[in-house]
Amino acid sequence: MATSSRTIRDVFVVLLLLGIPLLLLRSATQDPHRLSPFDRTVRRIGGPLEAGLGYAATTVGSFFERWLLQARLQEINAEVNAENRLLRLRLRELLRVEEENRELRRSLQMRDKVAEDMLAAEVTAFEQSPYFRVLKLVLDRGDRFVLPGMAVLADTGVVGRIDRVTDDRSDVMLITDPRSKVAVEVARTRAAGILEGAGEDHCIVVVASETPVEVGDFIQTTGVDDLFPKSHPVGRVVAVENLVGDQQRLEVLPAVRFDRLNMAWVILASAPPPDSQAELRRAQPAARGLQPLR
Repeated sequence: MATSSRTIRDVFVVLLLLGIPLLLLRSATQDPHRLSPFDRTVRRIGGPLEAGLGYAATTVGSFFERWLLQARLQEINAEVNAENRLLRLRLRELLRVEEENRELRRSLQMRDKVAEDMLAAEVTAFEQSPYFRVLKLVLDRGDRFVLPGMAVLADTGVVGRIDRVTDDRSDVMLITDPRSKVAVEVARTRAAGILEGAGEDHCIVVVASETPVEVGDFIQTTGVDDLFPKSHPVGRVVAVENLVGDQQRLEVLPAVRFDRLNMAWVILASAPPPDSQAELRRAQPAARGLQPLR
């Protein structure tokens, strides 16, 4: 009996659910001016129901549309992120190649500017002061390649000298080190002096005051010490102090930014002196080999 009642109820619910749309469809297809009272009642009751169902359907459709759009956006975002990672890797590779090309161009330019035999070395480490000033550089060349006392240059100027050497590295004493001494001159006046390190980021040189030195004048090597090549940049004058005895005390800022140095060159041997007799020497006659007797 309970099963029969449940079956009748289910059939009634199904008929009701099927009948309501049919009634709404029937009333919607008829002419509004010729509606019967029953159809008007169905339309009056079904209008809000139809609007509610339409709103619900629109809301559900919009939700699924947003869900599908969000899923697609997540896929696109993942693809863009993967492409960006690949582009960043390629950019780093291009930057590395550009840096290598830049170092190669610097090396070629150094070969053109300096006649001495040189060995390229990479800066692997540096020692800083409490004020973040570079006090010492470390190169990747050991005692198989360099010796203490050899000059060290950069493309922008003089760096210093090899101080200590181990099996696989060498320490560079910078020109700012108080132990450093370099024969220099003022490029504009040719006033010569000995450049001494004054610690951290500047040097001091005393020259004659016959021709006044001005702030901004460039200091370069003289080459008389047979250590550094002639006319290589050393630094720029940032302060001038007149001393007793017709002398000037110059404060020099190094031309090389030691904290940005990636590569340096070690001078292995001095350039040979120019041969003054080269133009006067006559060429030896070429050998003619055996000739028949006449």
